[in-house]
Amino acid sequence: MHRRIVFPVVLLAIGLSVGCSSARRTGNAAKDATVATGREVGDKTEDVAEKVGEKTTDATITAAVKMKFAADKTVDALKIDVDTKDNLVTLTGTVKTKAEADKAVALARSVEGVKGVTPQLTVKAQ
Repeated sequence: MHRRIVFPVVLLAIGLSVGCSSARRTGNAAKDATVATGREVGDKTEDVAEKVGEKTTDATITAAVKMKFAADKTVDALKIDVDTKDNLVTLTGTVKTKAEADKAVALARSVEGVKGVTPQLTVKAQ
């Protein structure tokens, strides 16, 4: 009688052991797949963020240059147009003196991200 009970118990124990091992492997595989997917999503998010950053850089540079002009007392911010393309700034408009034009160029160059400044400013005493 003792053998009749032991044999099914042993079979049950082996079955549970195999099932637990299989579940553990399945759980590990699911975890690995989740981690890999998380990394992929993270990488794609970084790529999108970089592209968005590149798109807004020109607008950000233009705004920063205009803010520097507005804060400076020697540069008439309303008379100078600022255009930025590929981090290259073009200044157009009218200034009162060569010193004002030079100051505008220096301020534009001081903005982070600016690769170059093309002054197309006309000096006109008013």
